[in-house]
Amino acid sequence: MNDYLKNHLSRIHDNLYLSLNVIDHALSDEQASIALAHELSRLLNQMESGSHLKQDLKEAEQEAYRQVEEGVTND
Repeated sequence: MNDYLKNHLSRIHDNLYLSLNVIDHALSDEQASIALAHELSRLLNQMESGSHLKQDLKEAEQEAYRQVEEGVTND
């Protein structure tokens, strides 16, 4: 895996990790909060607006396929 792909995967991981933490916290409290509402709004806006997350996912996917086609990975 090259640095380009690692960078995109790291950014995807960080973004999803923060979102999942808020959702996990809300599930453990079994009570909706303004933080959860804001986080869900942020996630929705990201998916609808062509966010960095969406772009990172597209680029990581393309790079992973490129590496597989070139035989870079050992899968």
